[in-house]
Amino acid sequence: MGVPTVYRQSLARRIVSSVNPVALPVYAWLALIVLLPNALLIGASILKTANGFMVFEPSLVNYVRLWKSAGFWTLLGRTLWLSFLACALGALIAYPLAFYVGRVVRRHKGLLVVLIILPLWISLLMRVFAWRMILGQSGILNTFLVSSGLLDAPSAAFLYTPTSVLLVFAYIAIPFVFIAVVGAFEKIPQALLEASEDSGATALQTFRHVIWPLTRRSLAIGFALAFLVTVGDYVTPSMIGGIDGTTIGMVIASQFGMSNNWPYGSALAVVLILSVAVILGIVFALCPSRGILLGDEGVKTARAPEGRTERLGRLLGGCGFTATVLFLYAPLAIIILFSFGSSTLQAFPIPSLTLRWYGELAGNAALIAAAQRSLLVALLVVLVSSVIGTAFALILHYGRVAGSRACEIALALPLATPGIVLGVVMVLGTELFSIPSGIAKTVIGQSSFVMPVTLMLVLARLRRLDPSLMEASQDLGATRLQSFLHVLLPMIRGAIIGGALLGLTLSADEVMVTLFLTGSSPTLPIWVFNQMRFGFTPSVNAVFTLLAAVCLLAVLLSSWIAGRRKAAV
Repeated sequence: MGVPTVYRQSLARRIVSSVNPVALPVYAWLALIVLLPNALLIGASILKTANGFMVFEPSLVNYVRLWKSAGFWTLLGRTLWLSFLACALGALIAYPLAFYVGRVVRRHKGLLVVLIILPLWISLLMRVFAWRMILGQSGILNTFLVSSGLLDAPSAAFLYTPTSVLLVFAYIAIPFVFIAVVGAFEKIPQALLEASEDSGATALQTFRHVIWPLTRRSLAIGFALAFLVTVGDYVTPSMIGGIDGTTIGMVIASQFGMSNNWPYGSALAVVLILSVAVILGIVFALCPSRGILLGDEGVKTARAPEGRTERLGRLLGGCGFTATVLFLYAPLAIIILFSFGSSTLQAFPIPSLTLRWYGELAGNAALIAAAQRSLLVALLVVLVSSVIGTAFALILHYGRVAGSRACEIALALPLATPGIVLGVVMVLGTELFSIPSGIAKTVIGQSSFVMPVTLMLVLARLRRLDPSLMEASQDLGATRLQSFLHVLLPMIRGAIIGGALLGLTLSADEVMVTLFLTGSSPTLPIWVFNQMRFGFTPSVNAVFTLLAAVCLLAVLLSSWIAGRRKAAV
C-alpha cells in the first residue's frame, strides 16, 4: 500500500518549514562545491573508458583492476609509508621544538614562533626547487663534498631517490606540526607541573602523565595536517624523486592528463582518500583528547630560579632551535643568493653578482601574462572567499542553523582533502557544468579551500565576543545592518583581513589543484613549474625570490594589523 498523498504533502511541508531560509546559501555551497563533486568522483570511479571517452556503464572494473595490480599496492604502500615516516620525523623535530618555545623561552616567544612557521607562507615550489639545487649532481652538497676531497666526483645518489623525497617531506612537515603543538604547551598551567614535581614525580613521569596527555591530541592534528599535504603532493616527487620516488599522486595526475582515463584516476583517488582516512583515524585513536586547557596560566606563574639541569636544557634547546631554523631557511637563502649570481651554473663559488636575471623577467611576455593572471585569480579568490566566508560565519553563528556544527565540518572538508584528490574533485564538478578551463574554473577550485580558512577565522572570533553587545545595539534602536557595520564589523575586521591575507598567499602559491584547472592559461606558479620540468633557467631563481618577497610582505602586513588591533584593545 502506497503512502497517502495528503501524508506525503504534509511531510514535505514539514521538511520545508524546518529549513531556515537564511541557511540556504550555506546548503547550496555545501551541495555544489563539496558534496556534488565528491559524489561525482565516486560515480566516475565505477564507469568505464572506451576510445578515450567515459562509457556510462556502472561497473567495478576499475577497483578489480586495482585489487589485482601488485604494482598499485606497492605504489600505494610506498606513498603512504614515505608520507607517514616523513611526518613522524618532522614530529620528532617539531614536538621538542614546540616544548622549548612554549615552556622554556621567556622572551621574544612570538618572534621565534614566526621564524618556524614563516616557511609555510613561502612558495612550496621555491622550497622544493631549492632542495633540488642542493642535492643535484652540480648542486651545493656535491660541490662541497668534491671541493673538500670527500668525493672524487659528483654523486648521483642524493637526488631522484625515495630518500630525497623523504627528506623534503620531513622539511615540509616541521612547521605544520610545530604550529599545532606550541599552543598546547603554552596553555599547560605551570602550577600543574609544579604539583607533579612536589608529589615526587620525576621529569619523565611528569611528561608521561601530565604533559603528554595534554598535548598528544594537538600533535595528532599537526601530524594529520602534514600528512594530508605530503600524501597528495605530486610536485615534490616529480621534481625530487624521479622514477624511484614516484608516488600515487603522480599516477593520478597522469590519468587525468596524458592517459585520459578519468574513471581509473577517480578510482585511484577514492582508494587514496580511504587509505588516508584509515591511517588518520588510527592516529587520532592512539592520541585521544585527555584534559582541558584553559587560558595561559602557565605563562603567568612565577618560576623558580634555574638550576644546573634547567640551564643545560635551555642551552640544548637553543642549539636545537638554531639548527632547525638553519635547516628551514638555508634552502631559501641559497635560492636568493643564486638569483643574483652571474653564472648559469648553480654551483659555488659564485663568480660575480648581477641583476641580469631580474632584467630578463621584465622582457618575458609569457611570464608577465602568467603573473597578471595569477594576480587576477588571487584577488578574485580573496574577494569571493572573504565575502562568502564572512557571510557563512555570521549565518552559522547567529542564524540558528540546524546541524550548524556538521555544516561547519563539511564546509572545511576541502582543507582535509589531499591536494591531488581535491584537484580531481574540482575538475569533475566544474566539467559537469561545462565551465571551461581558465580563470573562472581556477577561482572556483581555489575558493573551495580558501573560503573555509576565512570561515573558521571569523567563526573563532565571533565565538569569543560578548553576545550582549549586538543585543544592546539593537535595544538602543539600531537596525541589524547598523549594528553589524558599527559594532560587529570593527570587532571581526582583523579576522577577515587575516583570512584575506592568508588566502592571498595560498592562492599565489597553489600548484596541485590549479594544475588541473588552468588549461592553456597558466598562473605564475604553474608557469614556473612547467619551466622547471622542461629545462632550467637562472631567471627562475629571480621569480622565486620575488614570490618570497610578496609572501613575506603579506605576513608582515598581517602581523602589523594584528599588533595594531591588540594595541587598540
